Amino acid sequence: MTHSSSPSRPCTPVKLEDTPSRPGTPVKLEDSPATTPEPTLPARKLSAEASDIVSQWDNFIPLGCLCFSEDPEDTHSQALGSWSDIYHLPESGDTLSHLSRLLEHGWIRLQVAHRPSDRGPLLIFRIYTLRSDVGQICIDRSRRHLRSALQAVIREIDVSPETWTGEYDSDTECAFDPRATRDQDDPSLFYAFNKIPSPSPSAIEVEDKYGREALSDLLHFAPFGLETNLYPYQRRSAGEMLRRELVPRSIVDPRFERRAAPDGSFYYFNAREIQFVRMPANFEICRGGILAETMGNGKTLMCLALILATKNLPPRIPVNYSWPHPRPSVGSLAEMAASALNQNSFPWKVELDRIQQATGTTMTGCYQRLSNNPGIYDVPITPYRFNRTTRTPPPHRLTLANTTLIVVPRNLCNQWQSEITKHVEAGALKVLIMDDRNKELPSPDELRSYDIVLFTRNLFDRENKHGEDAQGRKLHKAPLKCRCSYKGSGRERDCTCLREDMLYDSPLKHLHFKRLVIDEGHFFSSSRTNTALVARKLVTADHRWIVSGTPAQDLLGAEVHLSAKSDANPHETIEGLIAQQRFFSERDKAGAIDSLGSLITNFLEVEPWVSNGAAWKDYIFCHDDRKHTFSGFSTCLQKTLHNVVVKTRAEDVERDIELPPLHHATVRLEPSFYDKITANLFVLVLTANSVTSERVDADFLFHKNSAQARARLVTNLRQSAFFWTGFSESDIEASLRVGRGYLRKEGTNCTEDDRKLLSEALACAESVLGSKGWRSMSRSQELGMFVENWPEDCAEHWTFDGSTQPLMTGITQLAQAQKFVDGRLDEEDPGEGLAGAGIKALVSTRAVQAPSKPKVKSTKPTVTKSGVPASSIESFDARSKSRRPSSRSRPQKKEPKAAKTVPDAHTQNSTNSPSNSRLTTDSRYAPTTIVGTASAKMSYLVSQILKFQREEKILVFYQGDHIAYYLSQVLDLVQVEHEIYAKSLDAKRKSEYVVNFNNEDSPIRVLLMDVRQAAYGLNLCCASRIYFVNPVCRPNDEAQAIKRAHRIGQTRPVFVETLVLKGSMEEKMFERSKRMTNDEHREAKTLEDDYQIREIIQSARILPLKEEEMSVRGQMAPIEKPEPLWDRAGRRNYAGQCETGKRKRDIVLKDATDAEQEGRIILEDEDGIGLPLAKRRATMHSA
Repeated sequence: MTHSSSPSRPCTPVKLEDTPSRPGTPVKLEDSPATTPEPTLPARKLSAEASDIVSQWDNFIPLGCLCFSEDPEDTHSQALGSWSDIYHLPESGDTLSHLSRLLEHGWIRLQVAHRPSDRGPLLIFRIYTLRSDVGQICIDRSRRHLRSALQAVIREIDVSPETWTGEYDSDTECAFDPRATRDQDDPSLFYAFNKIPSPSPSAIEVEDKYGREALSDLLHFAPFGLETNLYPYQRRSAGEMLRRELVPRSIVDPRFERRAAPDGSFYYFNAREIQFVRMPANFEICRGGILAETMGNGKTLMCLALILATKNLPPRIPVNYSWPHPRPSVGSLAEMAASALNQNSFPWKVELDRIQQATGTTMTGCYQRLSNNPGIYDVPITPYRFNRTTRTPPPHRLTLANTTLIVVPRNLCNQWQSEITKHVEAGALKVLIMDDRNKELPSPDELRSYDIVLFTRNLFDRENKHGEDAQGRKLHKAPLKCRCSYKGSGRERDCTCLREDMLYDSPLKHLHFKRLVIDEGHFFSSSRTNTALVARKLVTADHRWIVSGTPAQDLLGAEVHLSAKSDANPHETIEGLIAQQRFFSERDKAGAIDSLGSLITNFLEVEPWVSNGAAWKDYIFCHDDRKHTFSGFSTCLQKTLHNVVVKTRAEDVERDIELPPLHHATVRLEPSFYDKITANLFVLVLTANSVTSERVDADFLFHKNSAQARARLVTNLRQSAFFWTGFSESDIEASLRVGRGYLRKEGTNCTEDDRKLLSEALACAESVLGSKGWRSMSRSQELGMFVENWPEDCAEHWTFDGSTQPLMTGITQLAQAQKFVDGRLDEEDPGEGLAGAGIKALVSTRAVQAPSKPKVKSTKPTVTKSGVPASSIESFDARSKSRRPSSRSRPQKKEPKAAKTVPDAHTQNSTNSPSNSRLTTDSRYAPTTIVGTASAKMSYLVSQILKFQREEKILVFYQGDHIAYYLSQVLDLVQVEHEIYAKSLDAKRKSEYVVNFNNEDSPIRVLLMDVRQAAYGLNLCCASRIYFVNPVCRPNDEAQAIKRAHRIGQTRPVFVETLVLKGSMEEKMFERSKRMTNDEHREAKTLEDDYQIREIIQSARILPLKEEEMSVRGQMAPIEKPEPLWDRAGRRNYAGQCETGKRKRDIVLKDATDAEQEGRIILEDEDGIGLPLAKRRATMHSA
């Protein structure tokens, strides 16, 4: 590549007399003796060896020219018609001083010639620089003043070929660019990642016969043992992985860039270190890389195809350790022949299989003898220090193992097993599953007999205890002398020193594996994780692969971004999305590029980065000087990505396969009466805080010092759009008291507009306190359910608000009523005693004025900031049902903070065997139907699930565990089989839930999933209906969640719906998040960091209540079709499955005997940040 220099500093001719070495004394060139080329060099500050190096022109690189106006009185220079060497310059002026010092120390050589020009006669100096790879011992290159001088000179020189030939023309002048060449496209990392060429491997490149056959089979046929037909792009990607493993390749040191010298030759330049070489060192490209195919494109299948294709191709002994291994005794000819085959990594299994297929002969004896003589080699161990007592430790012996190690997150282990079962013939691969903490890793000899060892990440991390005893002690690197006391009066020591036989010896340390594959390997972005340490220190493997559709943070394929767009323009293309993020920007300076560099350095160990990890950002970016200016990516980025990443472009995937269509829509729902009440209470909080704090100091929620409280409030605000009972009556009364007190106060800075807003909010809050239904739900923290045709004789004992047509009650109470009647269907009157059951069930909704025991005065403030109830900025969990007798068994013994296991409504149904009797059509219980809920989103979701659950599987993404709890209760009520994939589940249970959900024969129809758990390689392609309970407002997170279902293996059109309350703050925040650019999303660490989101929240106003909403029926969000409450079809099957234990879901509730006294607890969230929770809040766990 010809270097195009920047004309930032033109080379203006300078007269020598303008820079005299002594004041008043002109300097003439005749003072600087010149001779013809190849003279005997004058004495310099150089050794004889250095002088010999400097005298050889082959050691120098033509760099460029410097032009000076000629002194008219210098008759000597006018005689220089041809190029002559010059060995001394007067130190007159900066440029000549720099040249003089460099010349004196042998860093450069100069030639000079006299030439006429349109500006008068010129002296043109040709500058040759000493190659950086010669004379490194005898010529010191570390001197800072000389480096600075060279840097100053190259900024001045003209590199145009015309000047080099002596024909100076100011129009053709070209300055040398001392910076690394910036990529001409100035790409962003996202653009570079999505523009990586698709793989196009060819078997012709492979020299090894067996490897060439394996690659040919993979590209054109199916590897033996693979039952699934590969798509063409999958063949190419798997083939590219195999080609990189088989074909040794080298690359010129990417830190150097090729430039053209003015004489037409080429050289390489390292801008960071100011180094010039004719040809830099070559590094072997890593024989592995990053499989970065888009989520859902079949990365697991590609890995299995690669393993099957190379099942019988053994790893190779490193060349530097391939010396003959002496035997302790003379072996037989057969043993030596077997050993020779294995030492040279001959694929004898391939030949034995061919013989067996051709002749039917099994050759068991030959197979056994070859297996018993594996390839081995020794790695010498250098002592920690050398002294007279140093003993050289024995070498470390490694045995070749034709085994692939696969490390996966714990929740994906079952998914990998199911993929192996689905795609690989039985018996084709011998697989060891390491997913049990109680299971010890087999010995090295047994371990190498497996084709695959599938590790969960936690068990792989456990191997980091290698070299430790049970107490974590390690041997000192230098052997220590035993100084233990003697036994009695004898000379025998009572030794308690740590011995080598007391340490754990990991079998991984003794084998040389074929390859190591890390699924979802983005956690290698930190070199300090146990996984990274084990992979680097214990595992020796020929090939290392990271499998991740997101190898770095937010580094996704453009097609994934497109899937996240609801109401997307059908004409919007992937190329259009890529073009939107084409150019380098501020976001590219850190984050994803750091993670990518860590993967390349710490795991793949790519040269030259592994030798100097800190150099990654020095060279991958183009810097203006030695400081990190990050002005763009250098050409080094493209070279590195192309040599490491395997990824098929979206257009090539679409050419080979067409996924079912994806329909993504936003469903805007009319908020229910209680949805509006909740929204208005948050408006009260925001208005009261803004007005009473007068928008100053830390009391104001949007002050810079209130970030934590503001983030919690916004989280609660967003989750409340589904359903919310976090505000208590005392919270509202406290806000009213603070607001009224402020309005009565004199001398405030309250404007008339603020006074009007606050008065309106207070009036709305007062009306809320008058709602019996809201008070009952707040006290019980229950979701309100509406039922028609409840038996009149007991309706008053079950109603929350006094109304009976329709009757409003809580979801837990309704489940208890359902259980009560369904368990007595064989009796004459199944509902006998239903009134008494209702009285007991509604105890929690009654206001208790006198406590049963004296309480210590609470130290927890009701209002934490000006006008802000504490409950609005705490993490709310509606599962605080531990305070209600109806939701748990009474503990036999009270113990502070003890966990109680409480069965949910689903499990409660199984306590009594369901009756085989049915309600008669004329029974007074038959007309009772569920007609609605207090939540618009709940009613819509239940209607959709009941409509589609028989034919399709449904995935519901939620944010906030209380949402999952309420959904689970309602699904239990209408008897829809489901599971909850929550953060708090252990990895084994998560994995089981995914496998069960994907099983076509499984009765599980709905999976409720925390949206934060949806970005880790899960395959849920059995789901064709996806619902987001609340807008995610983060395109990348939403896209990854959708890709759980819209991927290879999906056979149905996928319908995605995001539920939004019409006219609410949620809708406005959602619309703003769709308008935000990717840069704005990255800059906003939390959603409220965006200034427009903050404006939306601060400008929120009261939602008006309609007159028709004052009636009970008007307060209900109706479901599409009324559902019978009692004697539902299929109830016996549903309850019976609970009895057999096929679905066990328990909820572990923290002890909440007295929230006021106990104060708060701290739970760790996903990022390890302690979040305060009210003591009565509950935590969901797996039983």
